[in-house]
This record gives sequence, C-alpha cells and structure tokens, in this order.
Amino acid sequence: MVELVDKLLDDHICAEIADILNDRGIRPGGSARRAKADAKFTDLRVIYLVKQYALRSRYDRLRERGMLTKAEACAKLGITESTLVRWAKYGIVKRHAYNGYISLYEPPGPHVPAKQCSRWNQLAHRAEIIHQLNSSKCTDPKERAVV
Repeated sequence: MVELVDKLLDDHICAEIADILNDRGIRPGGSARRAKADAKFTDLRVIYLVKQYALRSRYDRLRERGMLTKAEACAKLGITESTLVRWAKYGIVKRHAYNGYISLYEPPGPHVPAKQCSRWNQLAHRAEIIHQLNSSKCTDPKERAVV
C-alpha cells in the first residue's frame, strides 16, 4: 500500500489519493479492530503515511519537475498574482495542486503569453488561440506574435 501511495503522489494530492484508495476497496490498518470495519482513508491518514514512511512530498516532486511557485511564475511572465490565477483558470498557464489550496505552475512553453488590455481580444479567445498554437507546435514567429 505504501508503494501505491508513493506512486500516486506523482499525480495526485492526498485527498484524491484517499478517494482512489477507498474506491479500490483498500482500508486503513485500524479497520481490523472491532467496530472499525467501515473505516476509510482520509487525507489526514494519507498524510500520516507519507510522513511515517518518509515519502517525498508532492511539493518536492513537482519542484523536481521544474514547476514554479506563484511568485516565480509571476516574475517570469511579468504579471501580477491575480493575472496568473485568471490565466490558470482559463488554461493559459497550467497549474498543479500540491495540496488542497496551493498550486505550482508549469514554466511557460515556447508560446509565452503576454498581458493585453482590450475588450476586443478577450481572455477566453486568447486562451483558445494559445491552446491551438501549443497543440500544433508552431515555430513561425509571426504566428506567435499574434498571441
């Protein structure tokens, strides 16, 4: 079970891991006691396993993959934190949660978005264009300048 939790930490936060373990029918060790047969995993029990068996935290795993903190991503993109949160909401910047409340952000790819103020070029439309450019792996600088 510890190996499974270790593997799941690469892609999931502790609350999601608890749900996965419960869906698979895996029960915590205390469920063998009388009147505890219906015990289920919670995020706190998963956190206990991570700490007890000295597993690398989700935060450390994401940082090893090159993810940036909110401040680092803002500095790299030249934007404010509120803009970064909006961009993550629209999918312009990819966000990865490392606990239930805080996230790390992927470094910008080849098509670095730039902040624009225009009611004719709305964020939803820009997000769609950026997704199309990233999926087509465009290398033409003229096309990148459109974004």
